[in-house]
Amino acid sequence: MFSKSDVEKLEKDYRQAKEALPDIDNSGGYPKYPEVISKFMKVLCAPPWLKIDYDPREVKKIMSNIDNASPDNLCNVLTNANRIERFGDGQWAVLLEGDFFPLVISRAYALTKT
Repeated sequence: MFSKSDVEKLEKDYRQAKEALPDIDNSGGYPKYPEVISKFMKVLCAPPWLKIDYDPREVKKIMSNIDNASPDNLCNVLTNANRIERFGDGQWAVLLEGDFFPLVISRAYALTKT
């Protein structure tokens, strides 16, 4: 289980990664991410966020019902967020630009209050 301080760090790192979006170099045909984005995404595959047996097939279902997501569900979607770049160049940028992380972070904060 993660703590409130874990979520605060995740949020801080997310904000820094999002600010670095304009610094992505796409000149080589695929994105070259700034170190701050790469570091943020690495954190998603480390404790307390890592879910070794994550199931990418569950992500859509979890995100469509995010208000009821469990800590285990959040770890599932965050581990998947890290690994998704392997299946499509630029997917990290797509996640950082959208509402994925704010929704997950908001739910994580809610879970630290229960």
